[in-house]
Amino acid sequence: MTSQTEQADSPTFVQRVGILIGEIAFVALGPFVVARFALQASQTYLPSAVHIVILTIFFLLLVGWAWLITGERGEKFYKAAYEQGMTWPFLFFSFSLFLFSLPGFASLTSTLSDLGRVSFEPQIPRGDLSGIQDFYAWHFLNSIPGLSIPETLLWQNPFKYNDRLSGAILLAFKLLVIIPVIASFAVWRDVKKEMRKESKK
Repeated sequence: MTSQTEQADSPTFVQRVGILIGEIAFVALGPFVVARFALQASQTYLPSAVHIVILTIFFLLLVGWAWLITGERGEKFYKAAYEQGMTWPFLFFSFSLFLFSLPGFASLTSTLSDLGRVSFEPQIPRGDLSGIQDFYAWHFLNSIPGLSIPETLLWQNPFKYNDRLSGAILLAFKLLVIIPVIASFAVWRDVKKEMRKESKK
């Protein structure tokens, strides 16, 4: 009787696929779409001071997000998300952090390029976010140990920078995004082991 009740309560394959699609749409892609739209619009249509305020808010959110998914905080957060029915909290929250970071770093770099404060080859088109997003995505994928993804895909770095400020921004990207995402993988691995042990008891 108990097993029949558990089977009735457990989601079907179609329901699990629906949940997975919802997680991808709202957790992984949603923040990226909102950030991209807001930053592109503010950079294009709003005064520079307003755009800087929006960029500042973005980076405060980014720092908070990176802080949330690492260390003991990340362990508690992933465990709680998993217990609430989220299938792959590591994948969605860590991958979405990476996606969310791209428009912000691209907008910051593009804004500084428009002001003549950073120098890239080829030159970043005025107000362009798409191309410079690829620059940061390339560095993220190139940092994944042992895979050499850009080299395997014959994908060359789309931009090269010629100044220290650009290097400092790239370093900030690595510290705020790449390291927390990679570290959160280890956190999620430990959480999965713990959850499996608890389920066997």
